[in-house]
Amino acid sequence: MRVLHTNFLRGWGGQSNRILMECEALASRGWDILLSVPGESELARRAITRGIPVDSSVSYENMLRSVVRNDVRRFRQLVERFQPEIVHLHGGRDSWIAALALGTKARRPVIIRTKHNVFPISDHWFNRWMYGRFFDGIVCLSSAIVAQCSEKPYIDPRKLVLIPSACNVVDFMRAASAREKVRSEFGFAPDAVVIVMSGRLRPEKGHDILLAAVPRVLQQVPHAKFLLLGAGSLEGRIARELAEHNLTESIHLAGFRSDVAECLSAADIAVQPSRSEGLGTAVIEAAAAGLPVVATAVGGIPDVIVHGETGILVPPENPEALADAIVQLAQNPAQRRALGEAARLRVARLFSKEALGDKTDDYYRRMLVARRLA
Repeated sequence: MRVLHTNFLRGWGGQSNRILMECEALASRGWDILLSVPGESELARRAITRGIPVDSSVSYENMLRSVVRNDVRRFRQLVERFQPEIVHLHGGRDSWIAALALGTKARRPVIIRTKHNVFPISDHWFNRWMYGRFFDGIVCLSSAIVAQCSEKPYIDPRKLVLIPSACNVVDFMRAASAREKVRSEFGFAPDAVVIVMSGRLRPEKGHDILLAAVPRVLQQVPHAKFLLLGAGSLEGRIARELAEHNLTESIHLAGFRSDVAECLSAADIAVQPSRSEGLGTAVIEAAAAGLPVVATAVGGIPDVIVHGETGILVPPENPEALADAIVQLAQNPAQRRALGEAARLRVARLFSKEALGDKTDDYYRRMLVARRLA
């Protein structure tokens, strides 16, 4: 059975990571997968190296009329060539293109949309039609996203299914052997307590909250070091702030890294001060690496982190609470180890790649049966 996955994003992040992992898991279960993404995207590059077929005929470049017209035509041609039983959409722009291409067809594939974030759903007429009628099913990454969608009167709650993202815990366990090498690369002293934050450098991730918390941490833990993994629109601004506040010795801005698992192995604590988070792939990966996580209690993060058991949850927009939680763990190695091990076990049980594949495979089969019975 054939499934066409789509994604308009060109960079790398939790959404792209989820799609690639989902495609791999389904392909291993016998599904015929095709990924429709921009040819220059990081997802395309990684998918090709993993043996996942990629089609880049649809640009998803922007919503200018001339571009949309060409993309709609190419998307329709792609569906006619590939003949998927399921079209699985992952973003706003690709959903619009698919809806314009297939919306008037009397017979069309099963249309599934994954809601990867908790960004508000605008209530304009086209969204009401897409979420209410065009999408046959809506996959939600967290209970927060389920709740958000359930509040919309035009979304039938029976369309919603919760399938969280995942990671391959074994990869993060294997990467533990790289700890000393990576710490040496970044110049961390043997006694340094390393606090890592992984994620795109965008406003919703809360890097500014972390930077505001750092001086309070350093007052009590002078040997603390911070490692920021990721790239994004705020990279230049963050670099300037580090220089202006003389923090370049304490905070290492590493940029985009393809060896995230190895970088996490160099850390002792993970932090995620997000303002908004659909689920938190970075949180799942940090837990898989056996790190205690200090994170804000927003979006889907509480689905992953149990306060006091696998990490510490703090209020959003609160640098003082964030700093105090980091200091607590930095000064208590035994608590770090206990929370980190519990976090790893929880992720292995609830957020494994196998669980993602099994749940999605079962969901697809149920959707196809429902279509045949309709």
